Amino acid sequence: MRIEQREDIVIFDGLEISGTIQKNQQCPSCQNSIIYDDTFDSYFCAMCNEWQEEACDDPHCHYCVQRPERPLQVRR
Repeated sequence: MRIEQREDIVIFDGLEISGTIQKNQQCPSCQNSIIYDDTFDSYFCAMCNEWQEEACDDPHCHYCVQRPERPLQVRR
């Protein structure tokens, strides 16, 4: 999987998301760089397709209530 950043868009396998590659943060499972997703205000690993943090418990949080179980689930 090729991952690149153009301004504040991250592109991987032709998929574009609003966010940034966090080159100083690595996934604890695979050691690849973590991506910050602006849409869901959360960090994830594209290689593992896993969020790096749990969604909050606030039922009114517009980020977390719409967040899919897996980061790339809805987009592919």
